[in-house]
Amino acid sequence: MTTILDPPGSNPTNPFTIPIQALTVTLSAASAPSPEETAANIVSSINTSPDPAHALWLLWDAFFTAVVTFSKPHDPHLAFLDALRAQPPTQPKNVPSRSAAEQQLQSYLGGDGKLHWQELPRFSAQWRDVHDILEAWRDWDGYFLRFCAFSAALLKATKGKGEVHPVWVFYACRNVLESKGPQSGEIRAHRMTPGQKWALDVRVAAIWMRDGGWALWEADYEELRRHWAAALDDKTELWPREDGLTRERWELWGDRLRALSSEKETLDEETGAVVTEAAELVSSILERTST
Repeated sequence: MTTILDPPGSNPTNPFTIPIQALTVTLSAASAPSPEETAANIVSSINTSPDPAHALWLLWDAFFTAVVTFSKPHDPHLAFLDALRAQPPTQPKNVPSRSAAEQQLQSYLGGDGKLHWQELPRFSAQWRDVHDILEAWRDWDGYFLRFCAFSAALLKATKGKGEVHPVWVFYACRNVLESKGPQSGEIRAHRMTPGQKWALDVRVAAIWMRDGGWALWEADYEELRRHWAAALDDKTELWPREDGLTRERWELWGDRLRALSSEKETLDEETGAVVTEAAELVSSILERTST
């Protein structure tokens, strides 16, 4: 779960909120902490916590909250993750033996009984929880867009070998680019219209493709089939086939992106620009990999 959508002040103070938010202070500020300093301090705090599993939850809750409330490029957040991965393994010190805290911690420890920070313990599971919650509420605020922009940037930075898997590019493109357009539905108070929601989904899919398209193209196809065969073969409105992620499917995505980039009446200028960049990325992939 996440506290991102909770009203301000409805939860106890998160001890990691201030140090995580401080990462985005202008780098020229004399008081701005380095990502390395922040990572080391946070690791020390978690290592000495009587409940490290909960402390990890608090860390990622503060981190993802900072991500979705930050409207600029996510370089500071990516730098922090790099700094955290560089921390050596640590063994929690103050966990009461045979306690609930000890039991909850076990799933995050390596075989040597330590937290291996290069694996960002608990990050991936919490990322999925936050993604699914924000996706379900995406017609309410702009958090989902920012979360996906960060996630796609992380996917690009890790070249598909990190905490966000390239399959999320596939899901975004399948769900949007293989649909003809917005679905009609009841307009709820304080929510987006179907057209606005469609424009958001188009922009999110374009961001995933622009920043993560190469990672998906270069992903191990056998691994994709082992874990996501049902999704790969699921028929959609514009892809009524069961042959997975073929070159023809990429061509369909490119065609749809190019068509959408010209829909000035439904997409704003910024979204149109992102869609154009995504279409160019697909073209580049297909041109450079043609036989």
